[in-house]
Amino acid sequence: MVTKVRPADASDGRALAGLADKLIPGEAPTYERIRVLTRSLRRSDYFLYVAEAEKRLLGFADLWVFPDFAHGGKMGIIQNLFVDRTFRRRGIGDLLMRRVTRRANELKLKELHVWTTFRNRAAISLYRKHGLTRKSLLLERKFER
Repeated sequence: MVTKVRPADASDGRALAGLADKLIPGEAPTYERIRVLTRSLRRSDYFLYVAEAEKRLLGFADLWVFPDFAHGGKMGIIQNLFVDRTFRRRGIGDLLMRRVTRRANELKLKELHVWTTFRNRAAISLYRKHGLTRKSLLLERKFER
């Protein structure tokens, strides 16, 4: 099976919403995920890549870019990187990370950030392979909506 990574487009909405529900089950209804995705894809500071094989989406990674005056340049955050459990350990995460880091270099970002849980050893290993190192602790607060 040949896997390619390409920029996502609006036609990927339903498949991406399905993958997102595997990543964060029940977090949002499909229509809301598609609405947010459609808006995000129109932004010049958002990049979403999908891994695809035989017309099936296997995973995705997204990159948000923002200016940071303290660093004097642009920063990036990999908001999500997800590969369907059925297709893990086949190098798909590596392909997605290569594409995201290539884009980060093209944009001349000062830094690239990503977060994951402390127990997600496979993700930590993947991120370290691509030059990311442990630098800080991310704290999170959820708001009821």
